[in-house]
Amino acid sequence: MKSLVALLLLTAPALAQETLTLDGAQSSLTYHLVHKLHKIDGTSKKLAGKAVLLPDGRVQVEVHAPVESFDSENVNRDEHMKETVEAARFPTVEMKAIGEAKPPAVLPGAERKTFKAQITFHGQKNVIELPVQLDWKSATEVKATTKFKISLEAFKIDRPSLMFVKVDDDLGFDAVVVFKK
Repeated sequence: MKSLVALLLLTAPALAQETLTLDGAQSSLTYHLVHKLHKIDGTSKKLAGKAVLLPDGRVQVEVHAPVESFDSENVNRDEHMKETVEAARFPTVEMKAIGEAKPPAVLPGAERKTFKAQITFHGQKNVIELPVQLDWKSATEVKATTKFKISLEAFKIDRPSLMFVKVDDDLGFDAVVVFKK
């Protein structure tokens, strides 16, 4: 029994989990919406979140942004988007993801991974496969980038229209998030 306790004490630092915090100054989430007459992009730089690196190589990630924080550089369009997605009722868009990733043996380093992500938007939750590029600057700093699409109708959002033509159902996202200890 003493040898088991000694082994656990010796390996405890290696088994510790690491919690990394999202660096809001270096992170952004941009949506892309397409209408036959034009394309709309809106960006939020008010992200918050964390990533937990577990000893077994699994990673748990949570990122959220206030819906009010997205800026398309057109105040009227932004107000209409907030009405469409009912920002007052559903004030945040949130992503929770799990996957496997460890800092590479040689740093800096990069890897591509797929995470299973639950997106909560407009009061609805949907699970997607999320391709992620991880750029490790150190064992305690990583930049994650991803591009993905969701269906507005899957999130029960009535697609807005302009001149009687609705926007495309696909809502694309580009995310750049930096996590640091």
